[in-house]
Formats: sequence, structure tokens, C-alpha cells
Amino acid sequence: MKELLLAAMLAVTPAQTTVNVKVYFSQGHGVPGKVVPVTRTSPHAGVARFAVEQLIKGPTAAERRRGLHSELTGKLRGRSDCGADFSLKIRKGTATLRFCRTVWGAGVGSDARALRTIDRTLKQFPTVKRVVTLAKDGRCLFDQTESGTSCLTGRE
Repeated sequence: MKELLLAAMLAVTPAQTTVNVKVYFSQGHGVPGKVVPVTRTSPHAGVARFAVEQLIKGPTAAERRRGLHSELTGKLRGRSDCGADFSLKIRKGTATLRFCRTVWGAGVGSDARALRTIDRTLKQFPTVKRVVTLAKDGRCLFDQTESGTSCLTGRE
């Protein structure tokens, strides 16, 4: 009887779903730079969120030895205003990534590489055609224009 009960419980318990995703890291220091995909296994269905988390975490030691790096690793500072490092919404083909902590830029080249890796990482998903990346204050990340809205309008 115990075996039958255990079998019944296993039959109705959902299996752990894992999904392979790509995380695009920078290689070299060109502008906007070469990006190289690596594979990570998401332990849950929130694959886009997981991919961005991995981009912030950065490459493994073996990947760093191959010359890969993330322009976001170690660049988030201060308190979060949303309880996490970022919020992510995907709606009507647009992924809006808003950092909830301050992201410290390291210059034009580094900033361009960071935006490129975010863009490539999120556009791997078929539901994402466009990526908008916002700073904590709601301005486009690393946008130094007066309006700070170039990522929203597509114009500088």
C-alpha cells in the first residue's frame, strides 16, 4: 500500500523543469565588442530573468580564462528600490529591463558592451524583438542626453 501511495504522489508531483539558455558575455574590449554565448541551465521557467541574473553574476573561472567578461559584474551599487537587482517585463515584443540599483558605468566602451550583451541575451527569446534598458531613475541606461530617452524613441 505504501508503494502505491508513493507512486501516486510521484505521478501528480510536477517534474522539475530545466531549460538551457544562452548568456552573452563580452570578449575583448572593442566597441561595441564581440559577444560570445555560453549555455546556462535555468532551474525554473523564468528563463529571461535567469539569463540576466547570470549576466550580472558573470562568467565562470573557465570562461574567464577564455577571455570572457561581463561589464555588469560588480557594477551594481546601493540599495534596491524594488527588492531585487532589476525588474523585467516582456510585453508586445519589448523587453523592458529596469535596474533597481545604481549601475556604475566604466566609460563609453564598457557601457556599449554592457548594453550589447543585455540586448543579445534577451533577444534570444522568440517573444523579444526589442530591448529597453533603464537605469534606476527610469532614464535609459548610460544615456547622457538631456532627455535620457534615446532607448525609448530610438533617437539620440
